[in-house]
Amino acid sequence: MIIAAIAFFFAETSTSDVFRPREIDPYALCSCAAAADRETVTFTGYATDAEVTLAEDGRSTEARQATIFRVTKGRSGDIPERTRLFHMTDPAKCGVKFDYGKRYDIVAVKRKDGALETSWCEMRASLKSN
Repeated sequence: MIIAAIAFFFAETSTSDVFRPREIDPYALCSCAAAADRETVTFTGYATDAEVTLAEDGRSTEARQATIFRVTKGRSGDIPERTRLFHMTDPAKCGVKFDYGKRYDIVAVKRKDGALETSWCEMRASLKSN
């Protein structure tokens, strides 16, 4: 009777249900700061290129980089057709990555020097819908 019950259990349960690997949220260590008096801008565009900075060792890249976007919607004097968007790449530091050729709805913060910067905190809703 017990053997029949065990056999029935394994016959009815696929191995993927029983041995499902644990999913770890890569953004678990990300901590979003309050967005007090920061100017946010939005635009839609295609990721076309990147600007990567070498680290001090001369072999690896810095965690902060810029992705170049061809803006298709939301252009203005502050957001030209070809726009550089700075961001971290490490999810633990709220970084995001963009795939070339893919269309994104961008939410960014305009810094005092005029540069645009984004993170998982600004992009969270937009990235989940893509």
